[in-house]
This record gives sequence, structure tokens and C-alpha cells, in this order.
Amino acid sequence: MGALKFGFIVVEGCGEQTMMAECGLSQMVEIEGEVEYRLVPGTGETALAAKCFAELTSVDAVLVFLPTSEHPAVLGAALNGLTDVMIEWNMPIVTTLSHPDGLSLARAAVAMVGLQMEMEARAEMAQASDVIS
Repeated sequence: MGALKFGFIVVEGCGEQTMMAECGLSQMVEIEGEVEYRLVPGTGETALAAKCFAELTSVDAVLVFLPTSEHPAVLGAALNGLTDVMIEWNMPIVTTLSHPDGLSLARAAVAMVGLQMEMEARAEMAQASDVIS
């Protein structure tokens, strides 16, 4: 898989799982450079931070650490925004809502990057096969 770059978006007060996630990532894959951390003041700002990661950095995936006590409407809006960024930029984004501990969050990020790389490789092989035919 090669060295990968990761971004962490941490809502203030939600950083307790970041060390476990970073340790898990380093045990699963080679990390290029350091994990890039961005602290945001609230859940509503996570989509903008994710878009900045997509536009302005070369991270392979973003891990988002959200508060479990957040109002469901705010969480829903944030997840919609994160989904929009993920689809628009073709970049895996995983959250602590689906993967509540740092290690499972790290596993999900690595799995999604691996899946994306596999599918891109298959698409390239199919295109090359079409050109040869």
C-alpha cells in the first residue's frame, strides 16, 4: 500500500481517542510524515475542515472525532456535509459515530483507503485492456 497520509479533525473536547487512532494507524501502515491535526470549535465546522484537507493537502483519508453528546440535528447536518466532501473529492472520511474507538476508526480509514486503491487499480487495468483490444 505504501506510505499514507492522514488528517485528523478533532472537535474541541473530543481528542481522547486520537492517540489510540494514531498508534493503530502506525501499526497497520507506514505513515508518511506526521498525522495532520486540525482542531475545530464545534461539530458544524467539520465539513469545512474536511474540504480544506481535500483541497489544500494530500492526505489519503480523514478521521473525524465527534462528540457523542451533540444534538442529533447538528450531527446529521455535519454527516451530510462530510458525505458531500467525501463524494466530491473521492476521499475516505470516517467518523467516531460509526467507529466509536480510535482503533476501529483507524481500521476503517485504512480499509477505505485500501478499497479505493484497489478499485482505482482495477479501473486502470480495465481501461488499459480496452485500449489493447
